Amino acid sequence: MSASAATQTPKRLNPFSSLLHPFDSFYAIKEEGKGSLLVSAFIVLVFFIATIFKRQSTGYTFNYADLSALNVWLIAAKTIVLYALWVAGNWAVATWMDGEGKAKQIAIVSAYASIPYVAAVIISTLLSRVLVQEEGMFLGYMTTIAMVWSAVLMYIGLLTIHDYGAVKTLQSVALTFAAMGIVIFLTVLFYTLFQQVYVFIYTIYNEMLFRL
Repeated sequence: MSASAATQTPKRLNPFSSLLHPFDSFYAIKEEGKGSLLVSAFIVLVFFIATIFKRQSTGYTFNYADLSALNVWLIAAKTIVLYALWVAGNWAVATWMDGEGKAKQIAIVSAYASIPYVAAVIISTLLSRVLVQEEGMFLGYMTTIAMVWSAVLMYIGLLTIHDYGAVKTLQSVALTFAAMGIVIFLTVLFYTLFQQVYVFIYTIYNEMLFRL
């Protein structure tokens, strides 16, 4: 293959390869520009849909949700918005802590690392429709293992793309959660203040109309 043909070869990385070969896969994302934002967005979208699927379609034996009270926006906040907040928070922390990872790389690594958990959500939902109450513990084990697997992949991914040591990676994760908490707190505070101002203005408006 000629050099020109090689340079025209699209940079692709099978996201599932990161499940068993995380160091190689995440290194390729950092150094070779592999990985896809489009695939990452698709994974996050599947996570969003899978969360709705779990809420609405979990077997009645294990489902304690009010199926008629579905709030798609709340689920979107718990999945898509939370993912975006994680990426933005980690990018901000990495900028402060001299991390080498770019926002695109953080987004790709975070999405790829979530694959085990997303898969567990889908599989556990399907199994919940055929398992009996006594077998429900297996669903919990599956979800726990998947969460740990995803957490390990996330840790390896951040360690690799930021070129951190083990302790510094843990520090960056802790600071990312802190940054997310601050943003969520300020958002809730702003929303509460906005509601109070709105009610105050609306009350004055109604009072003026009544007096006129």
